[in-house]
Amino acid sequence: MSGKKIEILFIGNSLTYYNLLPLCVKKFFAQTGVEARCVMQTAGGKCLDYHCGRGDTEMNIKYGGFDYVVLQGKASGFDPEAFVPAGEKIINELIIPAGSVPVLYMAWSLRGDPAGQIPMTEAYLRLAGLTGAVSAPAGEAWHRALRIRPKPELYMPDGNHPTPSGTYLCAATVFYAISGRRRRLPVAEGDFYAEYGLDRATAVKLQKIALSEVEKYR
Repeated sequence: MSGKKIEILFIGNSLTYYNLLPLCVKKFFAQTGVEARCVMQTAGGKCLDYHCGRGDTEMNIKYGGFDYVVLQGKASGFDPEAFVPAGEKIINELIIPAGSVPVLYMAWSLRGDPAGQIPMTEAYLRLAGLTGAVSAPAGEAWHRALRIRPKPELYMPDGNHPTPSGTYLCAATVFYAISGRRRRLPVAEGDFYAEYGLDRATAVKLQKIALSEVEKYR
C-alpha cells in the first residue's frame, strides 16, 4: 500500500471513540507510507442494531466513498441475536453494494468475565462467515495480551473501556486486518507507542499478538 491513500469509516460506540482509535489506526498506516482518512460514526453504549436502518449510516456508506467500513458492537449487554442480523443487513445491503470492504472490529468481554468472550467471538466469526467480512479479532488479542508478563493495563477502572494501551492493541489489530501485512512493523525508539503509555518492549509484544490473531482468523 506504500504511497497510497485509503478511506476508512468506523461505525460503533465508545470502544471506538475512546482514545480516538481511528487516529491510532491512521498512525499505523502512516508508518507504511499510506495516508488514511478515518471517519467515525459512533454512539455511546449502542450496538449495530442501533446503527442499522439509520439515515446517517446509509448516507455515510453509500456516498462517503470509503474503501473500508469497520463495524464494532458493544461489550456490556452484548446480544448475538441482535448483533448478527443487524451486521448482516448493513454489510449486504449497504457496504458491499457501495464497493467497500466490511471489517469486523471484535470487542472484548468485561473485566472478570473471560468466559463472556466466547459468545462474542463466535458471533463475530459467524457474521464474518455469512458475509465474507474481514476479521479484526481485537477481543481475542485483548485476552491473549492479558496473559503476558509484565501484563499491560488494558481496562479503564470501569472494567469495560480501553486504556490508551488497550486502544493501541486494538488499533494494531485493525491495521493488520485491513493492510493485509504479514510481517510486524518495526518499532523504533521514539515511535508513537509512547503516546499510548507503552515502552518499546511492550509495544512490540502487543503488535506481535495483534498480527498473530489476525493471521489466525484471516
